[in-house]
Amino acid sequence: MTARPWTDDLPKCKNTCVASYFSRLGGGNTNTTDDYLCFYCQTEDNLSLYGVFEPHNGMDAARFIMQRMAAEILFPPPSSTNTDEEIRERLRNAFISVEKAYIENYDGLIAERTSLQYQLQTINETQASPSHAILARLKEIDTALSGGAGVVLALVRAGAGGGGALFVAHVGDTRALLGRTDDNSVLRVVQLTVDHSLHNEDELLRLSQLGLDVNKLRNAQYLGNQTGTRCLGNYLVKGLYKAFPNISAASSEPVIAAPEIHGPIMLDESCRFLVLVSSGVYKRIQEAKGSYEQTNKMLSQIIVENFRKHSNFKLVSQFVLEEIEEEFVSYCVKNNLSPKPNTHMSLLIRNFNFLPTNDDNEPPSQSVTKNASVRFNPIVQSKSNTLLNEIDSEIYSSGTNEIETNDSNIDTNRSMESSSDTDPVAKQFDRNKRIKAYVDFSCYYENVAKARKNGTLPDFIN
Repeated sequence: MTARPWTDDLPKCKNTCVASYFSRLGGGNTNTTDDYLCFYCQTEDNLSLYGVFEPHNGMDAARFIMQRMAAEILFPPPSSTNTDEEIRERLRNAFISVEKAYIENYDGLIAERTSLQYQLQTINETQASPSHAILARLKEIDTALSGGAGVVLALVRAGAGGGGALFVAHVGDTRALLGRTDDNSVLRVVQLTVDHSLHNEDELLRLSQLGLDVNKLRNAQYLGNQTGTRCLGNYLVKGLYKAFPNISAASSEPVIAAPEIHGPIMLDESCRFLVLVSSGVYKRIQEAKGSYEQTNKMLSQIIVENFRKHSNFKLVSQFVLEEIEEEFVSYCVKNNLSPKPNTHMSLLIRNFNFLPTNDDNEPPSQSVTKNASVRFNPIVQSKSNTLLNEIDSEIYSSGTNEIETNDSNIDTNRSMESSSDTDPVAKQFDRNKRIKAYVDFSCYYENVAKARKNGTLPDFIN
């Protein structure tokens, strides 16, 4: 039994529900707290911090990263008087400090590995076969040094008159999703993060600038011993990347720990809930449903349906993961598939006003009509990484929530917006309200005017 992390003693945000464990398909025990890799805390200065950590190659490094990250940000906690840039810098420095602390924590193993390799080289020059004890110990050290984590953090700063601002920082392919309603009370889900994977064109460009053959990387789908292009930890694929043939040609470390940070994202009445989710969860949906473009929409639909079905808000994340897991198990059995073992599942849901908010110790009561149908708009809009940066610098900073894009190309490394035609806290219907025009007829009228002037206008057009 692993010692309980100190982050469990942080003051909890009462409007958040979480579930975190290894999938039972890998032999994990869903009742143990050893697999719990997330935190959701609230400070006395109207500031809330949320984090989901997805382990790579073992739990030890991920636990260290989770606890150190909380300490870096919360001691001392950011103040309500901090500027937006100061908060972004605080988040950025936290990732840098945690990465540095990780390397320092494993200094002894790194030194021992260097010593053993020197001994092994000496033995190889004098003996026909190397020492099995040295090889076994090197394998143990490499396993420990390969541990790391994908991370997504969300920091919410409450506003003086309500609302507030949201900041998101992440490395890896963990995701942050924001559910919000538009002027017509349609629920839309926006992905606030961009997957750091070999499906991400921006990441491939960065790797190509380091001298790597991105076509070979696309085919291999691996950078050394992992699929992600960014993470915290995993010294084996960073400081020792020259040992991996497919990335040894890089001019510098190809896998980096630099986070992408977005915000401030202004929170108002249209913001319904925030979701932080590990890739193990949404990839289950992708495999079972056979759809990559609609993953965020499907996950949000499951969340909304469970909001409506269950009266205990605190258990919603657990019910959502169980539903996803059951469908995935059925899919594997039906198709005689053997799923990847030891997949970590983490889901954190922060309620803003989808349900009544909770200001006391009791879970919020369920005011949504049970078994109400949810219909999602089939149109999905994607947002590229460039557009996310524009949102940070222009739209959210000005407090405007309207986001539009004509980009119809969907990719899993991009942020996506999905919509639902129902919302439990719907606005009052306005019979006289006009729907905004979405088709531009100016070109048609210009051609009609030209044809009329030239005398070629057909008789059936007035």
